[in-house]
Amino acid sequence: MRRIFLLCITICMLLPNASGACTMYKLTQNGKTIVGNNEDWTSPNGQFWFEKGSKDTFGVMYMGFLNNFAQGAINDQGLMFDGFWEPYLAVNDVAGKLEIPIEIAIQKVMQTMTTVEEVQTYLETVNLTILENGQLVFVDASGTYLIIEGDQMFLGEENEKTFSNFYYSQIDSLEEVNLPYFKKGQDFIKNNTNENGLTHCSLAMEEFSQNNIAPTQYTTVYDLENLTIRVYLFHDFESFVELDLTKELQKGNHRTMIAELFPKDSNGYKHYKKYNNPERPTLLLEELVGDQEFSEQEYLEFGFEGIITSLGYEWLDHINNSSAAIKVFQYGVSLMPTRSSMHFGLGEAYTKNKEWDKAVKHLTKVTALDPSSTKAPEMLEEIRKLRTTTKK
Repeated sequence: MRRIFLLCITICMLLPNASGACTMYKLTQNGKTIVGNNEDWTSPNGQFWFEKGSKDTFGVMYMGFLNNFAQGAINDQGLMFDGFWEPYLAVNDVAGKLEIPIEIAIQKVMQTMTTVEEVQTYLETVNLTILENGQLVFVDASGTYLIIEGDQMFLGEENEKTFSNFYYSQIDSLEEVNLPYFKKGQDFIKNNTNENGLTHCSLAMEEFSQNNIAPTQYTTVYDLENLTIRVYLFHDFESFVELDLTKELQKGNHRTMIAELFPKDSNGYKHYKKYNNPERPTLLLEELVGDQEFSEQEYLEFGFEGIITSLGYEWLDHINNSSAAIKVFQYGVSLMPTRSSMHFGLGEAYTKNKEWDKAVKHLTKVTALDPSSTKAPEMLEEIRKLRTTTKK
């Protein structure tokens, strides 16, 4: 059990702090382009949101998590994109570029553009420093793709192309990509024919999927011609729901949690409800650790600091349940008592819950553990002012 746990955590350490691992497979066959995408992360709180078009804009379906930052999207012209976390790669070509938040730039692309050539022309004018640890891939209905990484952009038209957490500019061959889930999917593609594009793409995405501490939370398979989207939940490829983009956009602006599209007796829905239990918000992590004993250093090496921070702030900032966030950070402090980040998160959660004395205790602990911290003193001063105002 200990070996399996270590393996799961080691894999998780490869994942980004925001978007998680991701794999995409593009297949163009008989003039039709199918694109599959796996979203791998610790949280099952994935959602779709639809923005109806106007006389000047296209309709768009976005997908992401509770922070409302689009991890991917498809518009009613058959243009789609997905984002990938990557190792650091400097972005130096920024002189004279437009200073636009990436989410605004992506929104403009998806609302007003049809081809990847248009996307390239526009994004070449934008400061893309934010992509120093990421890349974007766009595919249009013709099957042409655009890779944006660092200072470079690449157009391509191969019938088959796979993308994941690596840079094409940094390798000579896909054999160099040392990602187990990617290798498994690549082996499937090499050894199987693609007589039915939609089915073949779905089967490939199953091979690319992961089942570990940061599993494939949802999979989308797009038909860029017919504008339909197959959706699979929680690395379960036995069943799917299919969305018709045109019909969804006719309903107007709306959003839905992905898990809510599936039967309540499905494994994915059960996992979603278990994860979102405010009484036991750390239950899944507790079950994973079980009765094993690890040192604080081991938890740090496993990547638990980032996992707990992500979980705690999801409850605090996006679900707005400070009581659940307190439980998460209390768990973090119990595992890593000398990590200032755990005490800071707990102090912030107590502050939001108006438990001033407890907040002061942990924020003061932060200043002792990390004298260079500026946020903890600022929050302590904020608490002092809040207490003074309350007394008045």
